[in-house]
Amino acid sequence: MNLNFWVYALFYKWATTAMVKQAMGFNDCTIDDMKEGVAAAYVTPDQFQEVTGQPYEEQTEANK
Repeated sequence: MNLNFWVYALFYKWATTAMVKQAMGFNDCTIDDMKEGVAAAYVTPDQFQEVTGQPYEEQTEANK
């Protein structure tokens, strides 16, 4: 598993959600990176929503 640095930083509390949101503004982290973090249980759906402003929707075969 090769997750984005900011996903790990959020998980290990090296960074806050505000810092990750700022990193997204600099294109250092993407929504897809955050989705991978939720799927790997490194990011909570609440953190995902706080950072991206979008609710996390579970990926299923029907909506891929």
